[in-house]
Amino acid sequence: MRGLRKGDWDRFTTAQEWLYRAAPSRETAEGEWTHQGVALLTAGVIWDAVRIPYAALGVDPGQDNETEALRGRMEELELSGPAFCDPYRPFLYVLVPPGTDQQWPLTLGPAGVECLGGTRPYVHYVGVPRVDRLAPPGPHWVTLPDGSSRFTDPGHLFRVLHARIEESTPLRDAPGLPEVIV
Repeated sequence: MRGLRKGDWDRFTTAQEWLYRAAPSRETAEGEWTHQGVALLTAGVIWDAVRIPYAALGVDPGQDNETEALRGRMEELELSGPAFCDPYRPFLYVLVPPGTDQQWPLTLGPAGVECLGGTRPYVHYVGVPRVDRLAPPGPHWVTLPDGSSRFTDPGHLFRVLHARIEESTPLRDAPGLPEVIV
């Protein structure tokens, strides 16, 4: 993170310290970020992550301005909060409050959307990019966390994704939304 202005340095440091709270080991996460640019962090500790295929957002993988297309789509769909992408897979990971996975409807599963948390029968580990990775190559932040609990609203996210997916492929036998999410 050398060569950053003081304001950027403070923002990145705050975000990084917040993310360390989800690391099984701070030293391991630091080493992974330093050497690989991505650290395995535990979902469900300080955030859950909704993994969304680019196709569900109407973004073509591999396009030259992929990151800008994802930012633009998030803005268009009024999705705020921290999010990063993995262009190799291609998925967008949107951070939502911890415990969201307990209430997340499974109706979007056929479209490849999944909420990764730590309260189901097993724990999810998510490869999270270093906070100064804001552009390709590799996994990088589309919207950087600010080190607080400012998340994307999971109810709004579900409704937006459900509507987008229904437009392109109707979900069969999808039950109604649980009251907790809506």
